[in-house]
Amino acid sequence: MRPKHTPPKRKPGTGAGPRRLAGELLDVRSAAELLGATELTVRGQIARGRLPYRRLGGRVVCIRTELLQFLNELPGVTLEEARANTAARGEL
Repeated sequence: MRPKHTPPKRKPGTGAGPRRLAGELLDVRSAAELLGATELTVRGQIARGRLPYRRLGGRVVCIRTELLQFLNELPGVTLEEARANTAARGEL
């Protein structure tokens, strides 16, 4: 029987928040925040091939510009219109 795997302990001062590289490379949590969805939803959409993503090592990452382009290409309200509507309602 294999011993149960435990992840390494975090070093003091290392963050546990969303991972970003110059704001362009997003982990699933950051992509979910950008899209206004849950991580589970984003992972499901990635698994179905509906969201643009890349693999970096064993990690799934999204590129911010690709996600924004994907949103702009969706039928219906544009991203700018949605942001303007949200700002007009005072939700931002």
